Amino acid sequence: MADISSELDRIAVIIAEKSNKAVEEVVTTLMELVQDKTGEEALEILSGINLKYAMESKMAGAFALYDQGIVTMLDNMHSTARLTEAALMALRDNSKRLLSTEFIDKMADNILKETVRGISSGLTPTDVLKSIGEITGTLETQVVTAFGQYSSAVTNLLSEKLPDNTKFIYIGPYDSKTREECVERIKLGPVTRIQILKEFAHITGGDFNNAIWNCRHNWEQRSSSPEDQGYNPKKYIDA
Repeated sequence: MADISSELDRIAVIIAEKSNKAVEEVVTTLMELVQDKTGEEALEILSGINLKYAMESKMAGAFALYDQGIVTMLDNMHSTARLTEAALMALRDNSKRLLSTEFIDKMADNILKETVRGISSGLTPTDVLKSIGEITGTLETQVVTAFGQYSSAVTNLLSEKLPDNTKFIYIGPYDSKTREECVERIKLGPVTRIQILKEFAHITGGDFNNAIWNCRHNWEQRSSSPEDQGYNPKKYIDA
């Protein structure tokens, strides 16, 4: 199975771009709606608008793309065990709820807060958008993290169904950006579930989680061709 980290990164970039566009459209519309109003008047008007619904509608395509990324991930994940469709969907839905909190709930709250502040301070829509961007942080990173958490959750459940002597490898890039925690896992080579849980119990509490935040790596059952899975035991040196 192929290493699809670059494809997931591509999807994360597109989702972040779609989110930024959605926020820009919503803020522009709201600023036009409350033009020439005071901050107090703007707050009264904007509080009556369902901003979460507006963001949810505009982000529908982005979340469909996230679903596509999940399917691609599962299609390329090697395992001799299988999970039920219901279990996979439950994990996916939980993952999307976490993203929805960031991209819709918190974003809508930030839009309301910063738009009202912008009206009170005489800011332009561009100024308001900049302040929202500074508050929400890197959206692309949040998507990459969500993909990684989903993959780890799937591996955790699959590992319970596999024989104790099943070997796992830590796949993903090994380059100048690779964290030391991930280098440690890569260098372990093929290891069993018991070895992994014992080795990292003091860090994760004993599971297959990766470095979690913005991590490009994940544990996967070793196939007959680890390199094709994305296992890179030798560091790539930038030219």
